[in-house]
Amino acid sequence: MFASLHSQTQGGDAPSGSAPWAWIWDLAATPGVVELLLAGLLLGIGALLAFRFGGLVRGVRRRRAIRDYLLGVEQALAKDLAAARRRLEQVVAEDPENHYARLLLGQVLGELGEPEQAHRQHHYLHGAFEVDSPHNELLLAQSLLGAGFAAEAAGVAERAAQRLPAPAKALELLYRAQLQAGSLAAATATGQRLLSHVGRSGAAALRQEVAATAAVAGLAQLDQGVVAMARECAATARRLDANAPGLGLLTARLAAHGHGLPTAVQQVLAASAGALVAATPPAPASSAAALPERRSDGAPALPVATFAGLLPAARYRCRRCMRPFEQELRQCPRCGALDSAEPVEAALGAPLGSALQAMDAIDANPAHIRRRIADAVAGEPAATRELVALGARAVPELLAVAGDRDSVALPVVLALLEAMGPAVLPEVFAALRLRVEGRLLPFGGTAATEVVSRLTQRFGRAALPHMAGLLPTAQAEERKILIDYFLGLADAAAFQQVLERFPPLEIVHRCNRLEAAALQRFLQALPAENFVVATLLREPGFRREAEVLAAIPGANDPQGLERLLQQRGPTRELVRTLLDALGDATQAPAAGRLLRHFGMAALDHVLADFSDFDRPEAERQRLGEVLVACGAPAVARIVDNFGAESSALDDALRAVLEAIGPSAVAALRAGYAERGWLERLKTVLGSRCTNRRVQIVRALAAIPGPEATAALAALLEAERDDNLRLHLEHACHARRAGGDHG
Repeated sequence: MFASLHSQTQGGDAPSGSAPWAWIWDLAATPGVVELLLAGLLLGIGALLAFRFGGLVRGVRRRRAIRDYLLGVEQALAKDLAAARRRLEQVVAEDPENHYARLLLGQVLGELGEPEQAHRQHHYLHGAFEVDSPHNELLLAQSLLGAGFAAEAAGVAERAAQRLPAPAKALELLYRAQLQAGSLAAATATGQRLLSHVGRSGAAALRQEVAATAAVAGLAQLDQGVVAMARECAATARRLDANAPGLGLLTARLAAHGHGLPTAVQQVLAASAGALVAATPPAPASSAAALPERRSDGAPALPVATFAGLLPAARYRCRRCMRPFEQELRQCPRCGALDSAEPVEAALGAPLGSALQAMDAIDANPAHIRRRIADAVAGEPAATRELVALGARAVPELLAVAGDRDSVALPVVLALLEAMGPAVLPEVFAALRLRVEGRLLPFGGTAATEVVSRLTQRFGRAALPHMAGLLPTAQAEERKILIDYFLGLADAAAFQQVLERFPPLEIVHRCNRLEAAALQRFLQALPAENFVVATLLREPGFRREAEVLAAIPGANDPQGLERLLQQRGPTRELVRTLLDALGDATQAPAAGRLLRHFGMAALDHVLADFSDFDRPEAERQRLGEVLVACGAPAVARIVDNFGAESSALDDALRAVLEAIGPSAVAALRAGYAERGWLERLKTVLGSRCTNRRVQIVRALAAIPGPEATAALAALLEAERDDNLRLHLEHACHARRAGGDHG
C-alpha cells in the first residue's frame, strides 16, 4: 500500500483529501513514523514473550512450592520433623505469604523444642498478615508457654478455647499455663471445664488431678487469710475426689480456723482412731502385737497413720503448681516450669546455730503467731503483750487475719499494730505489697488495705516521714492509703502534695470511702477559697453531702461549704440529708438556709415532710418556714394537698398560706377557680367535694389587705353553689366587720 502511494506521488498528483486513506498517506509521509511503528511492534512482541515465559517460570515455582509443602506435611505427619522443617523453611523462603506453610512450620518448631522460633512464626502470621484463627492462637499459646510466658499463654489459650468447637486441647493448655503462672484457683475452674470435654478413659485421672489442684489452691488461699475461698476450694476438691492429696490438711486447717486448734486436733485424732479400728482386724488377747507402743514417758505412742494426708509426702515441690517431687527436678512434669523445685520444709535441713536461735525461730513461727493472735482476739492480755513485743515479725500474720473482711479480729489487729508504734510502718507496707501481689484478681481493694489506711490515720503526724517516702513510687493500694492519710491529717498545706501528684477523680473516690469523722475534720480545716472546695468537691462523683453539711458549724470557711452545697444543686440525696438535718440543733440553721435557697426545687420533699405529724414540732416549724420562703409559686402545690374533709393537716397548710400573705392572693384565687384532682375524682363517683375551696376562702379571710377583700367579693359574685356562697358571705361579712372594706 505504501509503495502504491509512493508511485502515485511520483506520478505527480497527491491523493485527494476526500479519500478515506488520505490521513494515512499524510502520516506515512512524515519522516520517522514508519520506523517508529516498526520499533514499537518489535518491543510489544518482546514484552509479550517475556511475560509469557515469566508466567511459565512462576507456575513452575508455584507447583514446586506446592509439592514441597505437601511433602513437608507428609513428613510432619510421619514425625520426620527435621526434614519437614527444611522443606517448610524452603517453602516460606520462596513464598513468604504462604500462611499454611508458616503455620505448620511453627507447629513443627514447637515439637522440635524451639519455642522461641515457633513463637516468631506465629507472631509474624498474626502481626503481618492478621491471620486470626483459633488454631493459630492455640499454637501461639503453646509457643508462649514453652518460652516461659505463662500469663500471656493463658490469655491466648482462653481466647482459643472460646472459639474452638472442640476446646479440650485449648483448655488443657490453659490449665497448664495457669498452673505454671501460679493461679491455682483459676486452674481449678479450668480443670472443671475440661472435665466436661474429656472422655471416660481420661476423666478419672483428670478428676484426681483437678481435686489435688483445688486442695492446694485452698491451702494457698488460707495462707493469705481468704477463708471463704479456701472453703469453696475444699468443697470442690471433696466433690471431685474425697481422697485428694492435701484435702485432709486443708480440712484440718479450716476446722482449726473455725473451731480453734485444740478442737481440730481432737477431731483429727478421733477420726483417725475410728479409721484404724475399722481397718485393723481384732487380734488375740495374748498377742504381743495387741499391746500399744509406749513412749519413754509411758504414754501410748501416736500411730503414724493418724497423720496420713496431713504431712507432706515428698521432700520437694514445684513453687508454681505445688506438685510434690521425690527428688529435685529441673522441669516440673505437671506444669512444665523450669527450675521451680523447692524444699517442702527448707528449715528442717538448715543448720542450727544455737539454742537461742531455735527459740527465736519458734517465737517468730507463723503458726505460733497465729495461735497468739487467736488468743489476743479471745481477750488474753499475755498474748497481746507478746505480739506487741514481736513487732515487725508479727505484721504479716496480722495482715493475713485482717484479710477476712468479716473477721471479728479487725479491731484487735488495728489496736495491736497501733501499739507497735509508727516505726512498724515499713514492715506493714512490705507485708501489704506481698499480699497485693498474691491476689487472684489484680483489682479491687482488700480489708488489709483498709486496716493500714486507718492505722496511718491514727498515727497522725508521727507517720508523716514514712508516708512522704511513698509519694514518688506508690502502687495502687498504697495510693489509696496515701490519699486517705493526708485527708485524715486535716492539713491543707500537707494535702497540697496529694493535689500535685494524684488526679482529681481519684481523690474524689477516696473522699467517698473515707470515714465520716475523718472527712468532717478535713473539711473543717480547709481555709477560705480553697481549691478543694472551689473545684474538687463540685465533681458529680462526690457523694458525701451529709459530711459537708455536718462540717459547716465548726468549719474555718462555713460560707464556702454552704456555697458548695448550693452550687451542687438540690439532688434527691442532698434534699433528704437537709430534711434529716433539721432535727440536729447544730445543723438545723444551715439546713434551713439551704432549703430556703433551693425553694421550689425542694418543695415536694419539704411539703411531704411537713405533712408528717410524726416529726417533732420544731422540725415541722422549720419546714413551714421553708414553705413560706417559697412564696406565691408554692401556693398551687399547697392548695392541691387539701383533703376531702377538714383536718389538722388542712389547718397547718392554711397557716402556711396565711403566712405567705398578700402575695398568695392571686394564686389562691386561681386555685379556687380550678378543680383539684380530688374534686374531679369525686365528680366521677357521683358526689361533690368543696373542702378545698372552703380552705381557700378561710385563707383569704385571714390574709389582711384590700387584695384579699377584693378577691372574696369577686368569688362571691361568681359562685353559684349555696354552701360555698354561705362561706364566702361569712368571710366578706367578717372582713367588713373588721374594718377591711377593700
